[in-house]
Amino acid sequence: MRLFYALTFDEQTLSRLSSIQDSLVPLLEKGRKSAKHNLHLTLSFLGNQEPRLLPLFKEIVAALPNTPINLQFSHLGRFTKSGGDVIWLGIQRNVELLHLQSMLVEHLSKCRVPISDTSFAAHVTLFRNARIAELPSFSPFSCTSQAIRLMLSHQVENVLVYTPLASNFLLEN
Repeated sequence: MRLFYALTFDEQTLSRLSSIQDSLVPLLEKGRKSAKHNLHLTLSFLGNQEPRLLPLFKEIVAALPNTPINLQFSHLGRFTKSGGDVIWLGIQRNVELLHLQSMLVEHLSKCRVPISDTSFAAHVTLFRNARIAELPSFSPFSCTSQAIRLMLSHQVENVLVYTPLASNFLLEN
């Protein structure tokens, strides 16, 4: 099972992210758009894991704080790849988000779950295999994250789907 932990967003935020994608389409030489329902912020990528570990991964989601995190989408960026870049929307530095991600990694380490994460760079992937001459500016906006989720990454009829396996909804106190 290919798994990861993610912050997910409400429908209003997903629509805003999707409209930013739509505004970039005419500027792209090529690129594969992330599906609206797949847009998320990865907290930790677990990779392929044994199904028997699911209860542990679900316990970790439940153990994380369920306080909402206000995020500021502040800039576009890219990870350069030979076959085409990953175009992403970046998050302004956020202490609460960094603390949450650090707590998650600490829980995983205590449970001896091997993770191969590189350094955490808070972003939402908008396009893969993309080519664009120059990234445009856009109007920054804020949102509140909806939930921390354990996600399964899999193919359904040759379409990439992220299915939540466990959720910790972030609630106002």
